[in-house]
Amino acid sequence: MNGRILETLRSLGLTDYQARAYLTLVRYGELGARELSRLSGVPYSKIYGVLEALRQRGWVGVKPGRPKTYYPKPPSEAVRAERARREAELRELEALVIEELQPLYERSKARERPDIWIIRGQDEVLSKVREVMARASAEVLMAVPSSASWLMEALKPSITHLRFTGIEVRILASEDLAGEIGDLGGLAELKFRPGMFGGGVIVDAREAVLILGDGGSIMAIWSDYAELAYVAKVYFEHLWSGG
Repeated sequence: MNGRILETLRSLGLTDYQARAYLTLVRYGELGARELSRLSGVPYSKIYGVLEALRQRGWVGVKPGRPKTYYPKPPSEAVRAERARREAELRELEALVIEELQPLYERSKARERPDIWIIRGQDEVLSKVREVMARASAEVLMAVPSSASWLMEALKPSITHLRFTGIEVRILASEDLAGEIGDLGGLAELKFRPGMFGGGVIVDAREAVLILGDGGSIMAIWSDYAELAYVAKVYFEHLWSGG
């Protein structure tokens, strides 16, 4: 399959399986689930879930019958549907953040400037995440898209330590990472969701590391400014609850 197109579709929020299924439908036209599984390389055990997710997002349509067949929506239409979905989600998040934070801001007598650092490079970002997690006293919230999967293996010792010191750890990860990090289920509460496109670590709602970039251009934003960390937590809880 065309790697550049697959990467573009993943950047739009599709999982790898969703991107493969849609690209296969565009290439071959209307297909049944079994044939689509064979041509796309998506396991048959997962193909129906992948197709239902694509249907709900407006990327594919379905024709009833025995068996059902699936067809791609025009790319221009699918991208518009994705943009509308993201814009609706952002409007909802904007309203949620304003509702939660504006009263705090209005009551605040001090207008301190946030302490914010930009961290560049995988080793430096990993070191900062470990440092922040070591300061946890109550909870650690982790958002892990596919582009931040490199963090998880390196952080297993830190997560293990947190588990045995009684600190709550919740990890919200991209659904295509289930096979890679499923073994953390004994150390943390795990949830998976499609369309993850932002990652980071939030500690005790007072400190946050927001991870950006991929490959050799990894960077992160760190802040111990309480209101900014609280915004990050509000967003995390929104996603965690299925928003």
